[in-house]
Amino acid sequence: MASILPEVLRNTPLFANLPPEDLRRVAEIALPRHYEKKDSIFREGERADGFYVVGVGRVKIFKLSENGKEQVLHLIGPGQSFAEATIFEGGTFPAHAEALEGCDVVFLPKRPFTDLLEKNPRIALRMMASLSRWLKRMTDLVESISLRDVEARLVRYLSDELAVGGTPIRDGAVLDLNVSKTVLASRLGTVPETFSRTLKKLQDEGKIRVKGKQIRIMKADSLFSILD
Repeated sequence: MASILPEVLRNTPLFANLPPEDLRRVAEIALPRHYEKKDSIFREGERADGFYVVGVGRVKIFKLSENGKEQVLHLIGPGQSFAEATIFEGGTFPAHAEALEGCDVVFLPKRPFTDLLEKNPRIALRMMASLSRWLKRMTDLVESISLRDVEARLVRYLSDELAVGGTPIRDGAVLDLNVSKTVLASRLGTVPETFSRTLKKLQDEGKIRVKGKQIRIMKADSLFSILD
């Protein structure tokens, strides 16, 4: 992992456009870490001492209610960073992070990174853009859960994931769900049973075809019209 640190960093939007010299400086303070499936990366309330970039695998960010119910806030994949806000806020982590599978991540410790930001304003500007994207994600999540029904949330998720993968929204487009249906149901603010019923309804209507964890779009115009 250590040998490919610069490549991992270069592939995340936060550092993608940095000159080689700046990227080298970031790589010098970065620490590779490995987590097995279900390993805790950090827990809500723990001291926030840095942030992370995913190299391999997927991570879920979630909150727990008082009765232990889990609400997934984000699903983080390769090339994505998380917990950046802790660099500026300090204090503690506001949520839990857990490996969904075997993960290789890059940890960027707070103090060395803030020292680097002071000397390299270009990195700070890139980081502000990343935090703005996170804020939009959170705003969209709150809007989706509070204002949309489960079907609309699912269709929005399919639309967003196709866009992230660079797949045009059209008949025949295929999306592979790389998380369990339980995790995805939590991400959509519902329970697995309701999520499964929603999938079945859309399939019965001929809008999608589900095979295992693969979803094929059959009637794109009809399916995504709910988002208009």
